[in-house]
Amino acid sequence: MTADLILKNGRFLTLSAGRPWASALAIKDGRILAVGDETLSLDGPVTDLGGRPVVPGFTDSHIHLIHYGISKLMWADLGGCRSVAEMQDRLRKHAEKTPSEWIMGIGFDDAILAECRFPTRLELDEVSRDKPVFVVRLCGHACVANSKAIELAGADKLPASGLATGLFTENDPGPIWLKIPEPTFEQNVEATLFAANQAKATGITCVHCLIDSMSELQAIRHLHEADRLPIRFYVQVSYSLFAKLKDEGLRTGMGDDMMRIGSAKIFADGSMGAKTAALSEDFVNDPGNRGILLHSDEEMAEMVRNVHLAGWQAAIHAIGDRAIAQAVAAIEAALKETDESNLTRRHRIEHASILSESAIEEMARLKILAAVQPQFVITDFWTVDRIGPERNRWAYPFKTMMEMEIPVSLGSDCPVERLDAFELIYRAVTRDEHSPNERLSVEEVIRLYALGGAHASFQESARGSLEPGKLADLVILDRDIFSIPSSEIIDCRSETVLVGGR
Repeated sequence: MTADLILKNGRFLTLSAGRPWASALAIKDGRILAVGDETLSLDGPVTDLGGRPVVPGFTDSHIHLIHYGISKLMWADLGGCRSVAEMQDRLRKHAEKTPSEWIMGIGFDDAILAECRFPTRLELDEVSRDKPVFVVRLCGHACVANSKAIELAGADKLPASGLATGLFTENDPGPIWLKIPEPTFEQNVEATLFAANQAKATGITCVHCLIDSMSELQAIRHLHEADRLPIRFYVQVSYSLFAKLKDEGLRTGMGDDMMRIGSAKIFADGSMGAKTAALSEDFVNDPGNRGILLHSDEEMAEMVRNVHLAGWQAAIHAIGDRAIAQAVAAIEAALKETDESNLTRRHRIEHASILSESAIEEMARLKILAAVQPQFVITDFWTVDRIGPERNRWAYPFKTMMEMEIPVSLGSDCPVERLDAFELIYRAVTRDEHSPNERLSVEEVIRLYALGGAHASFQESARGSLEPGKLADLVILDRDIFSIPSSEIIDCRSETVLVGGR
């Protein structure tokens, strides 16, 4: 038999129980034809890898990919700003370089600004009084608007508490968002293609892509129909889009190997950065504040029930332990109604950041999936100060989740975090000084990043490991990530990335 490509003299982490490592792999028609000694009898072009390691393609199981593309192409990048003045300077320069009706910025972190606070409405007025200026915190759950943006949205439609400062959290800035021009179809196509290629370059071969509009879905469909998608898409839609797509007859799993309909996303709470994550106890540094539950228990149960009965996978954004408890209860109630197991339905909790011992036990009992983000461990360096050392034991407890056999997948939440697979791996392996017991090995991280992501989208039989018959999605690394000091993992790069053997 003739293969399209034979890779030899490599160090392949297959993630196969029967043969975890191999030295060769053959590809034919976009799938893995043979692994190890089985390749010796094959003909075909050969590439000698010179001992380089090869791993299955990574799956980013929680990413706002098109939003990332739009923000990179159309918005000011405020990531890493160290002062309000620096934010103002970047916004002015962006406005000069990219003229538009609105001056938009994304990615700032108030915790690292010299002022240790959010910018104000008046400070954004200094950027422009004639144009609306709107900046979004890196978590996406807090925004600041200038006077013009508030005027256009209508001050009477916004919470009075935010008018003086311009600061709005969670759903409060909705009237402002309604005034911001939506990206055109062409812009969404450009953003999708740009961001997908950025993801592929770092070793990501599939994304669980969160979308909020039909225009975004149409952009993915357009590229798919033209055979231009660089990577695979599992499309997670907002709950507001779920009803429309359900009425069209769509449900989780429909599609093909390049594009599938995924889950319906429901928000339970806010974020740790904006102090709106719903906690069972006060934020230590903000007495009286336990965050925000966005829905009553009854409303959450009804939304999850609607998704469940429609044959869809539910993906519930729940960061704080109070929100996680609400999500678990809603999922259990839906499963009981149809007498099903979550082993087959695979409803998920997105983030699952601040848990409790009881929440972990309940997620393990019900086999509720956890789509987590290792980069948060370092970015949210202030977590222990906000919840205290005792509760911090249950912050981002990835090792504990694995030991409790909770199905775990990994993602970046980009553009909240950088689109960098090796930064993600590095942070899961090294953690911080507050949680060394939750560190994972490189092999454990890659298992969750590849096979865990495939499982979260019902595709573990088709991809996620390097086994005969599976899709040939793999990453050839530039150095041996398994033997170098952990401090060097962040410097690793993908030398070659194959998606379906291409």
